[in-house]
Amino acid sequence: MGIVARARYWRDAVLLGIATIGAYGVVYYAFGVFIEPLHDDTGWSTGTLSLAYSAGVLLSGVGAVVGGRALDRQGPRPVMVTAVVVGALGLLAASEARQVVWFVACWAVAGGAVAGGLYYNVTMSTTSRLYADRRATAVSVLTLLGALASPIFNPLVAWMVEAWGWREALRALAVLLVILAGPAALLVRSEAVPVPPRVPGDRGAWREPMVWRLILAACFSAGATSALLLHQVSAIRALGLSLATAAALGGARGLMQIPGRLVLTPLTNWLGVHTTQVVCYGMVAAGASALVVADGLVAAWFFVIAAGLAIGLSSPLNGLLGAEAYGARLGTFSGMQAAATSVASAGGAWLAGVAVDRTGDYGLTLAGIATLEVGAAAALLWQRRAVRAARAGNAVALSAEGERA
Repeated sequence: MGIVARARYWRDAVLLGIATIGAYGVVYYAFGVFIEPLHDDTGWSTGTLSLAYSAGVLLSGVGAVVGGRALDRQGPRPVMVTAVVVGALGLLAASEARQVVWFVACWAVAGGAVAGGLYYNVTMSTTSRLYADRRATAVSVLTLLGALASPIFNPLVAWMVEAWGWREALRALAVLLVILAGPAALLVRSEAVPVPPRVPGDRGAWREPMVWRLILAACFSAGATSALLLHQVSAIRALGLSLATAAALGGARGLMQIPGRLVLTPLTNWLGVHTTQVVCYGMVAAGASALVVADGLVAAWFFVIAAGLAIGLSSPLNGLLGAEAYGARLGTFSGMQAAATSVASAGGAWLAGVAVDRTGDYGLTLAGIATLEVGAAAALLWQRRAVRAARAGNAVALSAEGERA
């Protein structure tokens, strides 16, 4: 394959990756940068501003379900175009807010639209369908680009807020969303997938073991990961390290996600997707446990490497597992999974904080994180049995048809 042909082949994966950078950068990472300057300028409470972000997360679950159904029935373009338009207009409206209620409402709509229609539940599902023959490599390209959202947007938004103020920064973010996500929304084409009609008496695909067990595993892991990322710096500090050192190690953990995604294809070729994900869940559990049973820099660096690599791998692996389990309803069930994991993420972060308040240290929180990851591994192993049973049943059915023929 020549250079031009290769560029054409990978164009859609790259465009979807760039759109992912814009979506996560504008909504997920930018908010944490300008929340303090916004509070200082307006006097609006940090708690109320945090409510805007939380409301966006909840609306993103609704958007993910609606967008997933539309993705299956109409393809990605209507979903992504709607997310770009509503997201950009919502950001522009939020930049004009003079009352906190208006800001909360505008941000919630913008954040919910972007997260529901441009996060991995849409871009990874679309990539999986476009590159069915080289799915692992394509998802690797997508998530490697997506991992750049934090390194790009954290310093960029900080500079914009300092130079222009939060209102102009929000307007610039609306423009960036259109520039980064607009090309994918307009140019990436993936045909709608015919969804088989429901048969009378059919219990529904969402009740199939390989579907709900996968969602269960994803929820356990999402709750654990959310709690871990929220409290990682404080947990590292509890080892006796300074705040600056703990923050630097937390940043290093994030950077370790990139090499994790680089080894996605060789690892899945060697171990298979299910086994690789089970290993990742175990690595996160081991990293969290190290912060409890060990001390100092050795424990911190073990956590950084083990949890960083594993969390980096888990996101694309979830996409590959969903493509295998969800079939024709990939968009619909990816949206349902995104909605379920958003609730699990919120619950995990909240319960982790409650545990710290009650106990005064991070031992119980980290033990709970490790336990949830073990639960995720158990649910995924359970799900793998359902996949193997389904494959065996299909093989028997094909053999029987061959004999009749």
